[in-house]
Amino acid sequence: MADELHEEIKRAADKIPGCRYVSLVGYDGIPVAQHIIDVDYDVNAYDAEISSIMLATQEVKDNLELSDERELIWLTKESFFIIHPVGADYFVYACLKAAGSNPGAARIALNKTREIVHKLIYHEA
Repeated sequence: MADELHEEIKRAADKIPGCRYVSLVGYDGIPVAQHIIDVDYDVNAYDAEISSIMLATQEVKDNLELSDERELIWLTKESFFIIHPVGADYFVYACLKAAGSNPGAARIALNKTREIVHKLIYHEA
């Protein structure tokens, strides 16, 4: 299963114009699979910090009794993050360059990847 997860993450990253990397991460902040294309920083640190954001959004969702999360988009001066929850335990996200990337293509690729990864992790046919 690990090889299949890595291959799926790589496939997603390679499809996204302007992609820096794609990571599949547990809500504990530990990366399960990554494909790094163009970064000069520690992606593991980003995975852990993005996990903190996702845990905070889960708490807000629960406090406000909102429906399940589908996507979180976060734009900084240098990067565009698109995050998709995968079940109750994981999330997959892409980090794109803020300029010259294609967030629409990333959203489509990540949505497909989320479905495939969900099936692989939770053993759905």
